[in-house]
Amino acid sequence: MEHVLNEAAHVGGKILLNHFRHKDHQIEYKFSHQDFCTQADIESQEAVKQSIIGQLTKMGIPEAEIGFIGEENLDEASHKHLFIIDPLDGTTNFESGLDYFAVSIAYCLNGEILEGAIYRPTTNDYYYAKKNGGSFKNDKRLSISSKPLNECLMDGIISSRPNVYPKMFKTLEKIFPNVKGLRSLFCMTLSNCFIAENIINLTINGNTFIWDIAAASLIISEAGGAMFDFEGQPIIPNFKEAKQPYNVITCHPNIKDQVISLINR
Repeated sequence: MEHVLNEAAHVGGKILLNHFRHKDHQIEYKFSHQDFCTQADIESQEAVKQSIIGQLTKMGIPEAEIGFIGEENLDEASHKHLFIIDPLDGTTNFESGLDYFAVSIAYCLNGEILEGAIYRPTTNDYYYAKKNGGSFKNDKRLSISSKPLNECLMDGIISSRPNVYPKMFKTLEKIFPNVKGLRSLFCMTLSNCFIAENIINLTINGNTFIWDIAAASLIISEAGGAMFDFEGQPIIPNFKEAKQPYNVITCHPNIKDQVISLINR
């Protein structure tokens, strides 16, 4: 299925590049001025979906067996072959002209994530993982190195939801004195890829959703990392409830207990 994800991610990425730094696209606000989607989100998602359907039907898989969960009001999860799409992770970055966004696609079969792809179109970097098959960037294998917490660079993403971000600021405040530095890059998929590359070493994200974590979780686990919630439990995606929020920590397993202890002190 890797070639299907690869082609679909590049199709979506091409659409994003066509819109990037052009201010003619429409913006649709969701919950606030900080939470919105653009015309590029919608076009990319539809292009990714149609690319996958076209490729799979050519392989002899009936369209009735192909389902999707996508950020932009796409919930067709009750199918054998399930694809979880974030057509534009980092929408605020994208709309502002900041080069830090990606297309994310995960492939699930019978309720298990088997493959994941994340594509950064502006740099043409392609991240891919297969269950029990490793994690890669542009065909180079990725492996997360262990570092003490005080040598870790942390990425913290603050939700725009008023009932979430005050708690997130307090959570980051607990961790910040114990790490090398804090960045807030606002593209969870790429931040997790950077963990797999040993550029960032810890991410903390509150109120994220299945399309943000599905592909990234496999890339992280196949590179030797861990993704868990604020109580230290493994993240288990709920395919039946696309709107379920997750609080997510990603890092090397060796610093997991220390991070959890700081958060819950």
